[in-house]
Amino acid sequence: MGGTESSEGRRVSFGMDEEERVRVLQGIRLSENVVNRMKDSSQPSQVGQLTLPPAPTRSTLDTSKGPEKDSKLPKSENGGAQQPLEAEEDLLKRYKQKQAIVQDELFQAAMREKEAPKKYRNASLHRGEDSLDQEKQKSALLASELENRESELRRRNAFYKEQLAHIEKKNAEMYKLSSQQFHEAASKMEGTIKGEKQPSFLALAVTWSPEERPIMGPQPPDPLTTAIFCQVPMMLKK
Repeated sequence: MGGTESSEGRRVSFGMDEEERVRVLQGIRLSENVVNRMKDSSQPSQVGQLTLPPAPTRSTLDTSKGPEKDSKLPKSENGGAQQPLEAEEDLLKRYKQKQAIVQDELFQAAMREKEAPKKYRNASLHRGEDSLDQEKQKSALLASELENRESELRRRNAFYKEQLAHIEKKNAEMYKLSSQQFHEAASKMEGTIKGEKQPSFLALAVTWSPEERPIMGPQPPDPLTTAIFCQVPMMLKK
């Protein structure tokens, strides 16, 4: 396009895109080659690939003058230049949105992977604390049961000692009473024998066999011996 078109004079309007590059919107003359390529129906995909001419400099814009009718392009040419820009902007916007969604999902996945070990450690700590509390409670329960058993054993020991002392006391009283009764009966028998002057009976009455002789300590009187002491004088009187 160059200087020949600039010499003819035309009015152009231009704008800035997102990357601050100049994009000419109006006042562009296309060469015959470009027009033929746009009209060719066999290659529709090449329309979006047309490169825009370089942006005119400020000096070119200042020196280029022409009738207002030259600055207007047909609607078909203007629409063909704007459609690729809108399509590119739409694609770029969708790409950025998808990229943001993917980045957010990756960030969430990374956070979950990062927090998973912490949750596992916390769960392990909680389980350890729970098991420790259970062990403490179990130990306290066993200690309480052991103390109760020891208390019960002490109570039974005291009860058995008391019963044993009571039994020993009762046996001593019975022995004392039996011994007293035996001595009284022996005294009576001895008096009776002395009164009747029969010493042989006394010798017979007090004679013990080796099996009947007491081994140790005093023993309660034998009921049979007591009966003998009581009945023999009556037989002698007859």
